[in-house]
Amino acid sequence: MSRKIRALIALTRPPNSTLMFIAVISGILLSDEKIFQLDKLILAFITAYSLCGASMAFNDYFDKEVDRVNAPWRPIPSGAISGSEAIILSAALGTIGIISAAATSLQCLIVAAAAFLAALIYNAKLKKTGLFGNMLVSVDVVIPFIYGAVLSDGYISPRIITFIFPVYLSNLGREIIKGISDIEGDSLREIRSIARTKGAKIAARLGALFYLAAVLISPIPYILNLVNWIYLPIVAIADAGFVYSSISIIKSSTRENSLKVKKRTLLWMLIALIAFIAGAI
Repeated sequence: MSRKIRALIALTRPPNSTLMFIAVISGILLSDEKIFQLDKLILAFITAYSLCGASMAFNDYFDKEVDRVNAPWRPIPSGAISGSEAIILSAALGTIGIISAAATSLQCLIVAAAAFLAALIYNAKLKKTGLFGNMLVSVDVVIPFIYGAVLSDGYISPRIITFIFPVYLSNLGREIIKGISDIEGDSLREIRSIARTKGAKIAARLGALFYLAAVLISPIPYILNLVNWIYLPIVAIADAGFVYSSISIIKSSTRENSLKVKKRTLLWMLIALIAFIAGAI
């Protein structure tokens, strides 16, 4: 595989984009009808991966100068691909994702288009706002759950809110903590992250607070009898991970540790997704 192909794949952030599809599966399992159709699942994978990958590529284009400081190993600052190639990839993936959503249903198209538009606006403009941008991108992270519910039922069931709220809180915490590692580069785009405006320690405490809030409300689906008992031991592992990461980032709010916490958070979120799936079956 050529260096350029590897770089283009890396630009789509395969772990993040795959998590989006797993979240769609979770949304289906947490829906009222729990309807699985192979053709629609294939389209859902194409939509989830393509739109997430497109937004990641678009983000890297706008952050290319920032990444020269924060993440020089990424495809654009490393010179593996150009900014124009990233835009072409983003446009191509975005088109594929929207077409596959349209082929699924009108409701799915509306959800997918709204999520993709929000991601584009965030990357181009609202990322600079700091906390508001963190809140918007966290909404985009929970959209796949809604997409899965709409794919199954054709509507958004109130029960899905019980599951997406802890995901929203944990991702919001991750975005705030991520700002600690990005302070130097974010200054180039004048991004008003909590870490830049209030300091790394405040960002660490606030991010940890959102992690712990997610942990506190994680038993609610079981209390409301929306999942079976298998959910509890699995989500407990994710909760323990979030508690550990909270303590870690509060003790050491350095750039190096924030990078470790940011990466670990994806693992805790994956385990939480597995808990949702196992508990809903």
